[in-house]
Amino acid sequence: EALVALKALAHWVTTGLPLVAAAPLLGVTLNLPAAAFPWLVASLAIGTPGLSFLGAIGASVTLGLRRSGLLLSILVLPLYIPSLIFGARTVASAAEGGDPWPALLLLIGLSLAIVALAPFAAAAALRVNLR
Repeated sequence: EALVALKALAHWVTTGLPLVAAAPLLGVTLNLPAAAFPWLVASLAIGTPGLSFLGAIGASVTLGLRRSGLLLSILVLPLYIPSLIFGARTVASAAEGGDPWPALLLLIGLSLAIVALAPFAAAAALRVNLR
């Protein structure tokens, strides 16, 4: 489980962290109000680890299969949708002057649950696939 968690964390550091760092520049190109920039960075910093850990589960399940890339997309993309919705809702609420906290709190809970449970699920899938 620890190895899976470390690999997913390494994936996040190489893909998610640069995205979080580039978020203010992306916010400027999207013409977001300045008040929404911290919420954009926060939602990306909170949501992207969950996406990396979900990808670890999908990669573990499809290990060794032919055309695993297609199956990985079919399995994992529907699981990404709630994180994307809550992250987008957080930024949209902040940009519209509303309260972004409800969507951000849901994103925090979802991401924490995924990060806590994904290493166990991915390790179990790896054990089954490596028999």
